[in-house]
Amino acid sequence: MGQREDLPFLQRLETEMAAWEREGVIAPDQRERILSRYRAAREAEEKAGPGRLVTTISTLGALLVGVGVLLFVASNWSQIPSGWRLAIIVGSLLSSYGIGFHLRFAAGSYPRVGGALILLGAIIFGAGIFLVAQMYHVTVHYPNGSLMWGVGVLPLAYLLKQNSLLALAIVDLLVWLGMEVRFWVTDGSTAWEMQLITLCLMAGVLLWGAGLAHRGSTRLKPVAEPYIMVGALVTFLGCFILTFDVYRERFGSPALIPFYAVITVLFIVTLAVRVYARTNEKLWEAEMFALLAVMGAALYLTLGYRSGGEEKTFYVLIVNLLFAAGVVGIIALGYFRSYPAYVNIGIVFFVLDVTARYFDVFWKLLPRSFFFIIGGLILLSGGVLLERKRRRILAGFRTEEHL
Repeated sequence: MGQREDLPFLQRLETEMAAWEREGVIAPDQRERILSRYRAAREAEEKAGPGRLVTTISTLGALLVGVGVLLFVASNWSQIPSGWRLAIIVGSLLSSYGIGFHLRFAAGSYPRVGGALILLGAIIFGAGIFLVAQMYHVTVHYPNGSLMWGVGVLPLAYLLKQNSLLALAIVDLLVWLGMEVRFWVTDGSTAWEMQLITLCLMAGVLLWGAGLAHRGSTRLKPVAEPYIMVGALVTFLGCFILTFDVYRERFGSPALIPFYAVITVLFIVTLAVRVYARTNEKLWEAEMFALLAVMGAALYLTLGYRSGGEEKTFYVLIVNLLFAAGVVGIIALGYFRSYPAYVNIGIVFFVLDVTARYFDVFWKLLPRSFFFIIGGLILLSGGVLLERKRRRILAGFRTEEHL
């Protein structure tokens, strides 16, 4: 059991344990020891705030310090000698890592603050790559900077099992992938943005599948969440863009075939790893099948779709229906698996989809004043209903966690 217990759970636990004591399942002293554990956890959170709040505040503080250091260096860059520039970068990097490791491991008293400082060190490491290259006028393929940043942070994230580092590495690699598209697509295509979207869609499915493969392993399960969260967000964002009338240009390029091949092969590997794990997680087969279907659709768009013709209306309709089904599916999956993140993602994209379709369909049918009034009332009413439903679902999660 975790220590994120709320008052209703504690009250229910007290009632249940009173029955257990009457039935002779536990002794009175055992009942008091168990209840004191949860009371102490609740009191600590009431006084100091939940652990996630501490992590969030520490991470924001580390980011602000990092931005401040970088702005200071940038604003005085021309006046600082090269040797001092390098010393500032290396010194800041080593200080962040050193103090962070000490607070998280050696001292053991401030692990969350230590983790935030380690994240700051990883950010300084990435900034240092670009600053050193600029300082010494190194002529390189500039997307490699993001690649080096992500590859450099990735092992540290696994070693420390720190999700914030892993999320940073994943985002760096996605940025590298996006920058590479402009270099590889050299045929003068005006549709490189759509080619980027479909490629990122495939990458999102790969990340999601990698997260599920990690979750199937006891040893790697602690670092599964960044893959799943970033992968789900990128996948749904890519699918959301495809719900619009964008079926006029090519979605793929022969120059990007090496990327398509690598992503597809890695995705198949994640499928195999997940199937081999054979965990008892609910509905994981349906989730993997859905990812396989999305990957297949993305491959069809990149390799088989031809722009033009009257079929674009058909594609828009089909993608909208599938996207709506995907939103409902992830909300349902989040409920059945007691995974609030899925519910939140589904609700966000449900609101985005409803808003987008409202603008698409009714913009020309209503006077604009009534359009905004009615639209605003619909969204406000929908927001109230969704928030009420969301609270019920999340409250159910917290109760079911401890049954």
